[in-house]
Amino acid sequence: MPLFELGTGMFNMKEDSRRSSPRIGGARAGAGRKPLPEEEAIVPVTVNMRPAQREKLQRLGGAPWVRKKIDASKE
Repeated sequence: MPLFELGTGMFNMKEDSRRSSPRIGGARAGAGRKPLPEEEAIVPVTVNMRPAQREKLQRLGGAPWVRKKIDASKE
């Protein structure tokens, strides 16, 4: 008789793999990060540029720098 015979005795893999306690984790009502107010939400924007321009943009501060410049500019 094999030592780990599946389906019988104390080494039943199907029975051993089941949880005997309540599940921990997973989705719950009200869990997770709350959405930002609409005026503070950030939407993705795609801009095409040359590699040198991208490098300069990163040195200048990336997306936060662009948002600051847009907010400071006159219409």
